[in-house]
Amino acid sequence: MEDQSFIKNADVPVIPLPNPGEGGPLPDFNFPNIPDVSPEPDMDAFPVIPLPNPGEGGPLPTFPNNNNNSSNNNNNNSGNSGNNNLGGILGTIITTFPRPIIPCFFCNTTQYGTVRFLNAAAGYNPFLVYINNQLVVNSLDNAEVSQYGRVSAGSQTVTVTGQNGYVYIQKQITVRSGGALTVAIINRPGGLDLQEITDNSCNSNNNTGCFRVCNLSVTNQNINASLNGGLVTFRSVSYREVTGFRFLSPGSYLIQVSNNPSVGGMPLVSSSVYIRPNTAYTLYVFNWNTSQDAIRTLVVEDRS
Repeated sequence: MEDQSFIKNADVPVIPLPNPGEGGPLPDFNFPNIPDVSPEPDMDAFPVIPLPNPGEGGPLPTFPNNNNNSSNNNNNNSGNSGNNNLGGILGTIITTFPRPIIPCFFCNTTQYGTVRFLNAAAGYNPFLVYINNQLVVNSLDNAEVSQYGRVSAGSQTVTVTGQNGYVYIQKQITVRSGGALTVAIINRPGGLDLQEITDNSCNSNNNTGCFRVCNLSVTNQNINASLNGGLVTFRSVSYREVTGFRFLSPGSYLIQVSNNPSVGGMPLVSSSVYIRPNTAYTLYVFNWNTSQDAIRTLVVEDRS
């Protein structure tokens, strides 16, 4: 589950950024003296991080080597974005394959897991991501996923910055030896946070695929996701919740995401996916801007 290319939605409107002069660049992008940060036991106690300075950063080339051995399929949504009345928001599928060579983002022991990063935050320019003092992603835009990299097991410090070095968030994650982890950069009321998502293999014994839902939308904190008109439904998926996997027969499925309860039974957004046997799928739901119902979907297909 490793390499993949990224698909960007060029049609997503740019969100104005607040407070000129707020924050500012740090003297060194390599952060040689990043302090240790203890994990926050209370997510609501995490400090609010401001939005970037106007005009900061801009699109840069994406993380190197992310275009090898991967394929992508666009699936145009047939739904709309609710209050914003914009149809055709892309539902994207990113396919990852078994990793022939795994880079080592931060390895100082023989015990390590694998970590990748997902940008599910609306309203920000592309991020740089560091693990301890090492740059691991040099430009991660909304709805992009990095490749996996090896990281030493235990507690590690992740720092997310803008292109000018402005630090948005610094927080510790826990890496399990032999485990795989997706770290999502998400919106929270007033700022950003990190969400750790454990990536399990699809252990199907019946030639089926595995499908789950992860709700990272700060504006739509209680959603339903249904496949093929309710053949399979994930009900009342709350903000930051990751459901368990369900086994699905191979074939094409229409995915519809709606509020719970929905207004008039209308989906907020629709997309499609082809389920392959013995393959794990995660449907991520998150914002493309911070207006109510302005959500998009991303399906990550992890082939074993």
